[in-house]
Amino acid sequence: PVKIFIIPTDEELVFVEDVVALLEGTYDIHTNFKYTFQKEDYKNLMREKAFEKEYKEKPGLLKIKANRNN
Repeated sequence: PVKIFIIPTDEELVFVEDVVALLEGTYDIHTNFKYTFQKEDYKNLMREKAFEKEYKEKPGLLKIKANRNN
């Protein structure tokens, strides 16, 4: 079976967090900088709602969804 990984990243969020950190002088190189989506409890609510709608139309998606901690 094939698992679908819902990757918690968001390029717009990366851009905004980079700009804010640059303006505040807290930015470090991307390998050291911590983004909000890297936190264990991060949830992208828009993405979750979209997936809920999609799996209602295609219930089989729930069987192949891989959770972050799998």
